[in-house]
Amino acid sequence: MNKITVAKLIANKIQDWGIKKVFVFQGGAVANILSEIGKNKNIKYYCPYHEQSMAMAVDAFSRVGKMSAGFVTSGPGATNLLTGVACSYYDSIPAIFFTGQVGQFHIVGKRKVRQRGFQESNILSIFKPVTKFCHQIQNPDKAEEILERALEEATTGRPGPVLIDIPFNIQRSLITVKNKFKKKIKKNKDHLINKNKLLQFLQLVQNSKKPLIICGGGVRLSGSEKKFLNFIRTNKLPFITTWPAQDIADYDFALNCGSIGRHAHHSANILASEADLIITLGVRFSPKILGKNFAKNAKVVSIDIDKFELDQGLYKSFLRFNNNLSFFFKKVLNKKIVKSTNNKWISYCKKTKKTFYTNFLRNNHKEKYINPYYFMNKLSNYTKKNSILITDAGCNLTYFMQAYKNKNNQRILSAWGNSPMGYSIAAGIGAKLAKPKLEVVSLIGDGSFLINLQDLQFIKYNKINLKIIIIDNQIFGNTKIGCEMYKIKNVGNDSDSGYFPPEVKKISKAFDIKYFNIKKESEAGSILKDFFNQKTSSILHVEIPKNSPLIEHKI
Repeated sequence: MNKITVAKLIANKIQDWGIKKVFVFQGGAVANILSEIGKNKNIKYYCPYHEQSMAMAVDAFSRVGKMSAGFVTSGPGATNLLTGVACSYYDSIPAIFFTGQVGQFHIVGKRKVRQRGFQESNILSIFKPVTKFCHQIQNPDKAEEILERALEEATTGRPGPVLIDIPFNIQRSLITVKNKFKKKIKKNKDHLINKNKLLQFLQLVQNSKKPLIICGGGVRLSGSEKKFLNFIRTNKLPFITTWPAQDIADYDFALNCGSIGRHAHHSANILASEADLIITLGVRFSPKILGKNFAKNAKVVSIDIDKFELDQGLYKSFLRFNNNLSFFFKKVLNKKIVKSTNNKWISYCKKTKKTFYTNFLRNNHKEKYINPYYFMNKLSNYTKKNSILITDAGCNLTYFMQAYKNKNNQRILSAWGNSPMGYSIAAGIGAKLAKPKLEVVSLIGDGSFLINLQDLQFIKYNKINLKIIIIDNQIFGNTKIGCEMYKIKNVGNDSDSGYFPPEVKKISKAFDIKYFNIKKESEAGSILKDFFNQKTSSILHVEIPKNSPLIEHKI
């Protein structure tokens, strides 16, 4: 049999897995693998200018397309990945990362010294808490088995990122490929549904006068979007969502009553406090959605693939089913389970949505600046039906999620569980490379924008047609509001305390990116139209008041 190096094996596996686009950052400890990636004509590689941006690009690519992979060197190259990998882990996004490592002779191992090799770091101990599978290949003959295990871990059960650390000498080792390990690795089996629990569940549904569904991110992760909407239509059940599922149905869908949370739609919070039965589908009970009024009149039934989320989460549901949602829809929710429709409750839900869905503030500054809620609402009219919209962290995220009215087939993305500054532009690159024919819009604050300067270089030279919208209040708005709320000293949030905002127009010019500016509500429509008609990458600079408030619901 012909022998190949482990480095070539990795490139071959990437091809076999159907991964056609990958992200790489060169370095001595990973150079052998990247050489084989570069030789493979079936793999297109891209070179971001920061490993953190790379990980976020891989993350977003995998959210909207087929899974992608990222390759970096040892030490700082690997540690720079951490924030982006954590984004994938907390939101259950499948992705594969490869880190080069120093040769095995130079690895500290069980010795008491801090470091033996140049740019050596104990990557496994750093990444294990934020990966589903994290492994260092120590025997080249085990490489093939470990790679197949990594793919399986990333894509089955509750998905998530995996990381493979490969010492330099292992990359160059010659092995014989056996191609037999795929058959050995078994997929997770769905748990059987207890008949007594199922009867109890159906009885609760049939006796309920005010049923409410909460759709979580697990619905999309399980590929159950269509099954969910068919279930809603068949049973005429009103539903609310968490932020990761806010794009599951368009704003105009009659039974869609908004997203739940402190900074979400008040309509959803009201209904969650008044329902007598709440069924959660793939929902993590985040502190953002829990409060003293959540389910105060309801029994809660939860279906989730993760047993630990059900048993050790912040909220203990009355009835819990540890199942893949796709399996649960197939076995239980594929038919009508509601005996009669409570038209009075549905009417009340629709009225509540009409009154409280849009969190909207008029402009108290007249024409000097634009109200961010007005802008986000206006933005809804200019995006295409199949757009991908990516929002960042802090105020711009909240303004968007509260006031934007999404259309059918639009995707709304963010790093929901981790929410780092600087996510949306790096993620926008990944999403655009995954779906080059679709319109991709990255919304970001002025503070976060500074974290993405190196990404503008990538956008320029790779001719990425990304629409970037900067919501500029000249401060770190979310944290400044928090300091004022808790009456603590303001540090690093504005120019008086150490933060100096970017000169957006000059930066745009430096990277040859078309610049647009909105300062007044009266000019928003015409400039939005010109901005979206631009055929190349462009930046829309939206100037809002420093003291623009953030709507927070008492939940």
